[in-house]
Amino acid sequence: MSRTPFDDLVHRVNNLLGTIEIQAELAQGSEAVADWRAAMASIVASARATADEVRRLRQVAREAGGG
Repeated sequence: MSRTPFDDLVHRVNNLLGTIEIQAELAQGSEAVADWRAAMASIVASARATADEVRRLRQVAREAGGG
């Protein structure tokens, strides 16, 4: 089955959320400040990318007449 642009966006958002979750879990398991800083940098980057994807998702919905 062929994926739609919506499916692609949802997939990318889920991947980014997974990255955020994994980095947070790694940070929780470490006491090293450097590990926390690296995890936080990755979380911030993924959160920003997720926001970009959500904007694209909204655009797709508008183009489809859904909002």
